Amino acid sequence: MQTIFQNLNSTSTFVSNNLDLYGKEGEVWINNLPSHLTQLSAKWNFRFLNVMPDLTYNFVALVEVIPTGERAVINMGLRRKNVATEVQWLQCFNKGVPKIYWHDDEHHAFLMEYLEPGNSLKTLVKAGQDDSATRILCYTIRDLRSHQQNKPDFPHISELAGNLSLLKNHLDDRMLSKAESLFHELTTDRTEDVLLHGDLHHDNVLSSGATWKVIDPHGYVGDPVFEVGAMIYNPYDYFPKEKSLSQIVERRLKILAEDLPFDAKKIKAWAYCRAILSIAWTFEDHRALPAFKIEIASAIDQAKV
Repeated sequence: MQTIFQNLNSTSTFVSNNLDLYGKEGEVWINNLPSHLTQLSAKWNFRFLNVMPDLTYNFVALVEVIPTGERAVINMGLRRKNVATEVQWLQCFNKGVPKIYWHDDEHHAFLMEYLEPGNSLKTLVKAGQDDSATRILCYTIRDLRSHQQNKPDFPHISELAGNLSLLKNHLDDRMLSKAESLFHELTTDRTEDVLLHGDLHHDNVLSSGATWKVIDPHGYVGDPVFEVGAMIYNPYDYFPKEKSLSQIVERRLKILAEDLPFDAKKIKAWAYCRAILSIAWTFEDHRALPAFKIEIASAIDQAKV
């Protein structure tokens, strides 16, 4: 246990993210993690193996279920609603997602299937195979739509439009006004609404045997084309550099239009809105405008489709 928390302390992004977003509440939660996790390991009868790499907001670790020797992943968050939403969303699919073994509402935690080899699509981007990663994301979007079991009462994506107001007097007026106008236009017709992951990008699609499964859903209902948005500006920590940023963006938009049954102009519109929305969330969390995402939004706006 001590080794695990030495590793946790060195995971500065995880710590800083929770402190930035939750302040004192985040600090208390991080300090209490050893106690909470000790209780969970006794309740679910597992032992820790190691902390998963690249933590962002949730604490995620590889564990071994002692009675069976099977490996599993524990996922734990500060807020009950976020964890409960993730569990509920994953249970809406009979394929393409990891299995949920246990859910503990008191500690905002769940134990799920360990995906092997578990490499994210970012590994393909790092290997210079961005086209392949984009096509797998297209396959994943189609696959999830075909294996959805039900559509519970998740928030509608139209509710996200209000977040754009955070950028008032901070982001270029033309960019913001365009996003607000498009968002309204794109969420007016709800006849084709489906259950959405809401944050489908390279880090959230992992290899599982010969196929791929998704993790870390946000959980919304809305226009299926919304799902393409998050992948355009990801992986933000390893965006391809083989070509110019505008060339990469335009190429991705082209593949999305080729591989998905969606209108190309609608893909572009949602990609633009999602980029601006991500800028708003970053600004809310860190009180700074992310220059990279602004550049992405401009490239989407100027892309020829």
